[in-house]
Parts: sequence; structure tokens; C-alpha cells
Amino acid sequence: MALVVLLSCLLLSNAASEQAGPNYPNTIDCNSSHPPKGYVGNTCDGEGDWSSILSRPLPEWYADMKFGMFIHWGVYSVPSYGNEWFWHNYECSDNKDLINFVHKNYGTNLSYPSIANDFHAELFNASSWVELFKSAGAQYILPVGKHHDGFCMWGSEQAPGWNAVDVGPKRDVLTELYNATMAAGLDFGIYYSQFEWFDADYVQDYRNNFTTNEFVKKKVIPQRLDLVHRYPKAMLWHTDGGWMAPDTYWGNKDWLEYLYSKSPLSSRVVSCNSLGMNCCKVYKEGQKCYEYGDAPSGGDRNTAGSIQAHYYTNQMTIQKSSWSWDRSENNIEDFLSSEELVETIVSTASWNGTTVINVGPTADGLMPPIFQERLLDIGKWMDVNSVAVHGTRPWTQGESETTKGVYFTASKDGSAYVHVTAFNSSVKLSSMTMSPKEVTMLTGQGEMSLHFTDNKQAGIVVEFPAAPPQGTSLIWVLHVKF
Repeated sequence: MALVVLLSCLLLSNAASEQAGPNYPNTIDCNSSHPPKGYVGNTCDGEGDWSSILSRPLPEWYADMKFGMFIHWGVYSVPSYGNEWFWHNYECSDNKDLINFVHKNYGTNLSYPSIANDFHAELFNASSWVELFKSAGAQYILPVGKHHDGFCMWGSEQAPGWNAVDVGPKRDVLTELYNATMAAGLDFGIYYSQFEWFDADYVQDYRNNFTTNEFVKKKVIPQRLDLVHRYPKAMLWHTDGGWMAPDTYWGNKDWLEYLYSKSPLSSRVVSCNSLGMNCCKVYKEGQKCYEYGDAPSGGDRNTAGSIQAHYYTNQMTIQKSSWSWDRSENNIEDFLSSEELVETIVSTASWNGTTVINVGPTADGLMPPIFQERLLDIGKWMDVNSVAVHGTRPWTQGESETTKGVYFTASKDGSAYVHVTAFNSSVKLSSMTMSPKEVTMLTGQGEMSLHFTDNKQAGIVVEFPAAPPQGTSLIWVLHVKF
């Protein structure tokens, strides 16, 4: 009899385990996604001296990195409608199209956490993704570890029942991507959202005007530590969501000092930070106010327009209005072209930045063909022209002539690369003040010599060949040697 009771208990336990669903203690409060009142000025000032962080030299190895891949993939990929802010926008916006979509497909009482049960990722293969990114010429990979919905793509102990190991894929997705990235010889970054829209502790801290920090103590601090110990060869710490609270709440000063000096990443790490409210610095008059860190973003899709005084990150999407896969954007004009993406990489490098191009896989783990096509096009261009991007610096002897679709980058050997977006009979380089000895075009068969004239007053005029040489497309690159 005792044996029967024991077996019955085991069966019930297993059944309960198999049926265990998402568990995310949440409080729907739409006010908590708005900055609180009463905080004025730079909220980092209250944490003391930031000079060791602000004066930290940018590592040369990171200044060499001009192109990485960003991945937004999670529970929001299941409805794949209205972008990665799906949950927040359904609860807190008056977007009638989104509300109608939800009511038609999920009923009128949707509980977002329940959608995690349909996030199966059954076709996900980390190695195939990384192979695609490497073929595109990417130097590093930056997957979202946790977005604002709080769902963790690794087995976080601080989010039981709300991570990819416990529900949905039942796989440690982030670790699989890390291992595949290391095996491919690429670099890895960690994206981590500090705040969560509806975490019950966060909402309570917000209602207390951040005089309490239960959310930070219970979740943010231990998750930060967990991530840097799980992925000790990661070279980029990339945070988001800090702008929702003062930095005295997040404690980013202490965290960055630990990251740089004592963490497992300390020997080779840079940061792109979303710090607390108004935590930024203007490095040159008339330019953006950038968050503290090695390569701040200054906002999404940051086409700076001129050489920036501080190295920066340009976060760019292929799908124009969404970071995650969004089926509400289903027209070709909703996506950037291959030409536009290559120009983004080139212009950002010329303006002293690095570009991360984002993809949003489908919930089953597939990469939409349009993303594959765009990345393979970038890869073909990089096969010929990567030397003119990777490892370069801004050309300071003449500003990029953006209005004419001409961008300059500088090689470490003192020569310049000129990126021309249109193939014409010639190109005039009005702002290049140095006289070249030779000008060539990068092609699939090597460098092709070009004829040029150097008029001290009118500028340098370079004649193009009659037709685009084999292996050239999208943007044509000239190598100017002095």
C-alpha cells in the first residue's frame, strides 16, 4: 500500500511539473513606465565621482569593431504583432489595430505570460544563426538576454517560471548562442534590460518614488552577477531601461566599477549603458548628449551626421519600425534595403561609431528570408570592402560629404578610403585637402587603378571605369594613397 501511495505521489509530482506554466508576479500599472516626478538634472551626480568611468580610454580592439548583430527574440515573438512592446502597448495604449488583433486571436482577457507556453523555438539552431552573421561580416553578436517584459533567455534563478529553461523553449537559449559564438571565433555581448514594465516589486518601488529598491536587490543585482559569471568571455555589457528611474536607484556607478575592475569580464570589456534619468554628457558643443560608457548609443537609429567626439553605437533595425519580428509590417517598403544598410555601416564608421544591425527571428527559431537576404548582401560587399570599414578610424583631413553620398574612413597606414553610394562617370572630392599619389577602386579581383586630377581649388576628381567592375555593388570604395 505504501508503495502505491509513493508511486501515486511521484506521478502527481511529474504531472504537475509537466503542466507547470509561466509564473511572473506582475502588477499592471501603466504609470510605472513613465519617469517619476521630482527628479531634476543628472541623477548620476548623486552617486559620487564618475571620473574613473568617464576618463576610461576606449580600447583599440573595440574601436576596430564596426559591425555587430543585435537579436530581439522572446515571448513577444509569438504574437509577432506590434513589436517587442506588445504587452505594454496592449495594456496601456489605445492602439485599436493591436487591440483588435488581440481580441480576435486571444480573446478579451489576454494574460501575456500565458503566451510563453507557445514560445517553442523548436527550429532554433544557434550555430546556423551565427554562421549567417559571420557570413555577413559581423564581428560581434549581441542577443537580448532580458527585455522589458522580464522574460529571461537563460535559466535565471531570480525569474523562476519566467525564463526560457522553465517555460517555452525549455532550453538555455542565451548559453547556446554564447557557445556557438565562441566556437565561430566571434565576440559576444550581453544585452540586459534593467527595468521591467510590470514586475510587482518594480511597480511598488515606482509607487514609492524609488525610496525603496526591492526590485534592484532581489533581481537586478543578482542577475547582473549571474550573467557576467555565466559568460566570462563576453566583451560587451549593454544595458537598457535605466532611463525609467534615477541612477541612485540602479546603482550603475558601483556596478560599472566592479565590471571594469573585478568581474570575470574585467580584462576585456566595454559597456554601452542606459543609465538613470538624464545621465549623459555632451562631449562637443552641438552634438548629442551621450550616456556614460565606452560606446553609448545616444538613442536608437542614431545617424550622427558628423564625426562624433566620443565613440558611439548606432543601433539599427532592418525592419524599420520594430526590433522584434512584426507581422503588421509586411510590405517591402517596411524594410531597409541592402544599400541602406551598407550605407549605415559605412557612415557610422566614418562618424566614429560602431553599428549593430538588428534581426527579429520568428517564434519557432527561424530567420525570416528577407533578413537572410539583407545579411548575405552585406556579406558579399564585405568580402571585397571590409578592409575599408573594420579597423578604420574617421578621416579627419576632410569631412564626409554626406549630401553627395560620399563618406571617408582612414586606414592605420595613413591612406584614406572613400565610400561612394552612386556609380557615376566620376566623383569630386571637394573636402579632401591632401594630394594623393594614387587612387584605386576595390574590386573582386583586387585594386583597380583609376585616373584622377588634383585641382587645388576645385578638389580632386576621380574618374570611374565605364561599368562597375566585377565584385562591386551597393557602395563603391576608392583607396586614396598619399
